[in-house]
Amino acid sequence: DLLPFGRGTQRLEAMLGERFPQARVLRIDRDSASTPKKWQVLLATIHAGEADILVGTQMLAKGHDFPNLTLVGAVGADAALFAADFRAPERLFAQLMQVGGRSGRAALPGEVLIQTEHPEHPLYRALRAHDYVSFAQSQLAERRIAGFPPYSFQAILRAEAREMGQALDFLTTARAAAEPLASDVTLYDPVPMRMQRLMALERGQLLVESLSRPALQAFLGKWMDRLYAQKMPAGLRWHLDVDPLEF
Repeated sequence: DLLPFGRGTQRLEAMLGERFPQARVLRIDRDSASTPKKWQVLLATIHAGEADILVGTQMLAKGHDFPNLTLVGAVGADAALFAADFRAPERLFAQLMQVGGRSGRAALPGEVLIQTEHPEHPLYRALRAHDYVSFAQSQLAERRIAGFPPYSFQAILRAEAREMGQALDFLTTARAAAEPLASDVTLYDPVPMRMQRLMALERGQLLVESLSRPALQAFLGKWMDRLYAQKMPAGLRWHLDVDPLEF
């Protein structure tokens, strides 16, 4: 019952090539711009006017000036709208503001099209009105109700190993070591990270949370002493991320 869906950059490039056979389509992502030299070649192609349509990831949205760019399309924006990470709407709002800023930067007028199934969502309403203040206020209100930062304080212990079982076993042991210390701290269960595998290593994480920053800091100091005293399996690496920005 599982079917592939979505539009990656390569599929978009192929579709646009079929739809606009006379246009010069240029794809910019981590594959085509894998080195600084390749990236500079792509930029030179764009500034020389040798591309009609650019297809890319958020790499294109950040700080580049393309004077002849007059139309920007954000495909599949809703994928971030309902992500598990509570900061996903905040990032989506910032990314769409950034990518919209690529259009119409010179004398030519610009236009931005966003693909969505929820055009009346508060995020898109705030985006159309360029109303950052109301969007931020709504996000803060939701986070206060849910007890998310900045109304609580978090840290994540992350572990990397050749096998996921090794990473999760270490995190389980670390959680057991934390339990006697966690009077004002909530300990969650060890779980695989959203991107489970990176650079041939399996990755897991353990979230800890407190309503008091001093209580969290005091707990972390004692917890780290216990973790450093443990004997680590060969090939396992761990680190602590305080006030994590990604899960």
